[in-house]
Amino acid sequence: MMADPIATWSSLLASPQAPKTAMSALELDGYLTGIIVTPQAAPILPSAWMAQLWGNDEPIFQDEVQINAVLGAVMIRYNTLIRDIDCSLQRLEANRNVDYRPLFLSGNQKPNHHAVRAWVGGFWKAMALVPEAWCALAEDERTKIVLEPFVAFVDPCDLAPHEIPTDTDDQLDEDAALIPRMILILRKLARIREAAKRQAPLPRHHKVGRNDPCPCRSGKKYKRCCGRA
Repeated sequence: MMADPIATWSSLLASPQAPKTAMSALELDGYLTGIIVTPQAAPILPSAWMAQLWGNDEPIFQDEVQINAVLGAVMIRYNTLIRDIDCSLQRLEANRNVDYRPLFLSGNQKPNHHAVRAWVGGFWKAMALVPEAWCALAEDERTKIVLEPFVAFVDPCDLAPHEIPTDTDDQLDEDAALIPRMILILRKLARIREAAKRQAPLPRHHKVGRNDPCPCRSGKKYKRCCGRA
């Protein structure tokens, strides 16, 4: 039976090998979600986001078995999130029902604000990997509303004074309830951009004239070099 990836990660955090700056389970879930829904044409590769899992320090693993178990658990969680988000997006498009549940949601209970804030902290770290993509979203009047529920739970230290929300508990409850829908919208945006990139026409190769410089940079004319009959 395959081990629960969140339990595997939590077990690492409880061990002496874990750096103090490693992400909590909630942060990890938010971080992986942010990576998956980043609104750009190309996905963020694991080689770009794996190193951020530990914060400022590196873990000291007991052996290769533990390394494979921990990193394998992260990838299992990553792939599970992709599957769950995409399936929920299909259901949203089919019947307008939002049934996606991030890790900070447990059943139909109202989420704890501290749990949401930890999850969003991980999501924010994913945004920092490609700030240009997220800044473009935040600066567009049509899409910036998608980010507003997340901003309400960001650590005030990460915001400019004029950006710090003055939300009441009731408003925070509303923002937390909106986050699942925004995750699906962001995933839709990412998939639209991925599809647009796949459908874009390939650039045409420039035709070299016989009297043009040879592309091999020999300094000769093409007809007297690689284009010689």
